[in-house]
Amino acid sequence: MKKLSVLICVLFSAIALNAQSSIDGIWNTGKENTKLEIAAVDGIYQGKIVSSDNAKAKIGAQLIKDVQLVDGQWRGKLFAAKKKKWMDAVLAEKDNQLLITVKAGLISRTIKWAKG
Repeated sequence: MKKLSVLICVLFSAIALNAQSSIDGIWNTGKENTKLEIAAVDGIYQGKIVSSDNAKAKIGAQLIKDVQLVDGQWRGKLFAAKKKKWMDAVLAEKDNQLLITVKAGLISRTIKWAKG
Protein backbone atom coordinates (compact mmCIF):
# COMPACT_ATOMS: atom_id res chain seq x y z
CA MET A 1 0.00 0.00 0.00
CA LYS A 2 2.88 2.36 0.80
CA LYS A 3 4.42 1.74 -2.62
CA LEU A 4 1.11 2.60 -4.30
CA SER A 5 0.83 5.84 -2.32
CA VAL A 6 4.38 6.84 -3.25
CA LEU A 7 3.72 6.01 -6.91
CA ILE A 8 0.56 8.13 -6.93
CA CYS A 9 2.43 11.06 -5.31
CA VAL A 10 5.22 10.85 -7.88
CA LEU A 11 2.71 10.67 -10.74
CA PHE A 12 0.77 13.72 -9.57
CA SER A 13 4.00 15.65 -8.94
CA ALA A 14 5.14 14.95 -12.50
CA ILE A 15 1.79 16.09 -13.89
CA ALA A 16 1.90 19.28 -11.80
CA LEU A 17 5.45 20.08 -12.92
CA ASN A 18 4.49 19.53 -16.57
CA ALA A 19 1.44 21.82 -16.23
CA GLN A 20 3.54 24.54 -14.63
CA SER A 21 5.90 24.82 -17.60
CA SER A 22 3.23 24.95 -20.32
CA ILE A 23 3.31 28.74 -20.77
CA ASP A 24 7.09 28.97 -21.38
CA GLY A 25 8.32 29.75 -24.84
CA ILE A 26 7.91 32.06 -27.79
CA TRP A 27 4.35 33.21 -28.57
CA ASN A 28 3.19 35.06 -31.69
CA THR A 29 0.61 37.71 -30.77
CA GLY A 30 -0.78 37.75 -34.31
CA LYS A 31 -0.25 41.49 -34.65
CA GLU A 32 2.46 42.51 -37.10
CA ASN A 33 4.39 39.32 -36.39
CA THR A 34 5.13 40.44 -32.82
CA LYS A 35 6.65 37.65 -30.76
CA LEU A 36 6.92 37.45 -26.99
CA GLU A 37 9.12 35.18 -24.94
CA ILE A 38 7.64 33.99 -21.66
CA ALA A 39 10.10 32.60 -19.13
CA ALA A 40 10.42 32.20 -15.38
CA VAL A 41 12.53 34.71 -13.46
CA ASP A 42 12.96 33.60 -9.85
CA GLY A 43 9.90 31.33 -10.19
CA ILE A 44 7.62 34.08 -11.54
CA TYR A 45 6.85 34.21 -15.25
CA GLN A 46 7.48 37.34 -17.32
CA GLY A 47 6.93 38.02 -21.03
CA LYS A 48 8.96 40.40 -23.19
CA ILE A 49 8.87 41.33 -26.87
CA VAL A 50 11.70 39.55 -28.72
CA SER A 51 10.83 40.51 -32.32
CA SER A 52 8.27 42.46 -34.32
CA ASP A 53 7.58 43.84 -37.79
CA ASN A 54 6.01 46.88 -36.09
CA ALA A 55 8.53 49.74 -36.05
CA LYS A 56 6.88 51.16 -32.91
CA ALA A 57 7.25 47.93 -30.91
CA LYS A 58 10.06 48.15 -28.38
CA ILE A 59 12.17 44.99 -28.33
CA GLY A 60 12.61 43.97 -24.70
CA ALA A 61 9.43 45.71 -23.53
CA GLN A 62 7.59 43.72 -20.88
CA LEU A 63 3.96 42.89 -21.70
CA ILE A 64 3.35 40.04 -19.23
CA LYS A 65 4.42 40.07 -15.58
CA ASP A 66 3.89 38.46 -12.19
CA VAL A 67 2.44 35.21 -13.61
CA GLN A 68 2.15 32.45 -11.02
CA LEU A 69 0.13 29.28 -10.66
CA VAL A 70 -2.72 30.06 -8.22
CA ASP A 71 -5.39 27.47 -7.48
CA GLY A 72 -4.58 25.63 -10.71
CA GLN A 73 -4.70 28.76 -12.92
CA TRP A 74 -1.91 30.92 -14.27
CA ARG A 75 -2.65 34.44 -12.98
CA GLY A 76 -0.69 37.58 -13.69
CA LYS A 77 -0.79 40.96 -15.41
CA LEU A 78 -1.01 41.93 -19.09
CA PHE A 79 -0.06 45.40 -20.29
CA ALA A 80 -2.93 47.00 -22.22
CA ALA A 81 -1.15 49.38 -24.60
CA LYS A 82 -4.29 51.33 -25.56
CA LYS A 83 -5.17 51.99 -21.91
CA LYS A 84 -1.51 52.27 -20.88
CA LYS A 85 -2.08 50.19 -17.76
CA TRP A 86 -1.56 46.71 -16.34
CA MET A 87 -4.63 44.51 -16.18
CA ASP A 88 -5.28 41.26 -14.30
CA ALA A 89 -5.14 38.26 -16.61
CA VAL A 90 -5.66 34.50 -16.54
CA LEU A 91 -3.46 32.52 -18.94
CA ALA A 92 -4.04 28.99 -20.20
CA GLU A 93 -2.23 26.90 -22.82
CA LYS A 94 -4.47 24.82 -25.08
CA ASP A 95 -3.69 23.17 -28.41
CA ASN A 96 -0.47 25.16 -28.95
CA GLN A 97 -2.26 28.43 -28.21
CA LEU A 98 -1.96 30.72 -25.22
CA LEU A 99 -5.40 31.94 -24.18
CA ILE A 100 -5.24 35.17 -22.19
CA THR A 101 -8.46 36.32 -20.53
CA VAL A 102 -8.65 39.89 -19.23
CA LYS A 103 -11.59 41.27 -17.28
CA ALA A 104 -12.60 44.91 -17.02
CA GLY A 105 -15.67 45.23 -14.84
CA LEU A 106 -18.42 43.03 -16.26
CA ILE A 107 -16.69 42.66 -19.64
CA SER A 108 -14.09 40.00 -20.33
CA ARG A 109 -12.05 39.38 -23.44
CA THR A 110 -9.93 36.40 -24.42
CA ILE A 111 -7.07 36.82 -26.86
CA LYS A 112 -5.18 33.96 -28.50
CA TRP A 113 -1.48 33.77 -29.22
CA ALA A 114 0.06 30.97 -31.28
CA LYS A 115 3.12 29.00 -30.16
CA GLY A 116 6.31 29.89 -32.02
